Amino acid sequence: MRLNVNRYKELLESKNLDELDIERKTGLSMSTINWIFENEYLEISTLERLADVVKCGTKEIALPDHNNIENVIEWQRDSKTATVSLTQGRTITRVMKLAESRPEECRIIAENKDGSICARVPVGWIRINPGMNLNEEQREKRADRMRCNILNNDYSRGEMG
Repeated sequence: MRLNVNRYKELLESKNLDELDIERKTGLSMSTINWIFENEYLEISTLERLADVVKCGTKEIALPDHNNIENVIEWQRDSKTATVSLTQGRTITRVMKLAESRPEECRIIAENKDGSICARVPVGWIRINPGMNLNEEQREKRADRMRCNILNNDYSRGEMG
């Protein structure tokens, strides 16, 4: 993630806080804080800790990543949540709907101007699901079974969805 350093410093000033307060409240070293302020890059968990210092949301101090075409999933071993950065429209839509319907499990951390998002989701939702590798004969057998099931169960196309 990228930190909007100017906005963050404005918030610090408005609350009469300085870098020593950040160090004390977050546990970050001064060299780490200075590096973040200079480079504007940080991890999501660090962004959340910095937001807590000035009592604001992460969206208020995050900068969008420009020319971003990557979809990224990251989590630490034995962690319960994963951070996802998404640029693919259909996946963004799905995560946004999940954040609305299941806010205790899925949380949008940042919505960028380019349409990409960063969110926290349960690690259990992450799946690697390769498609079936079927030859032509296997595909034909499956198609025949499906046609047979449809005919035998007397489904109409409207009932199937």
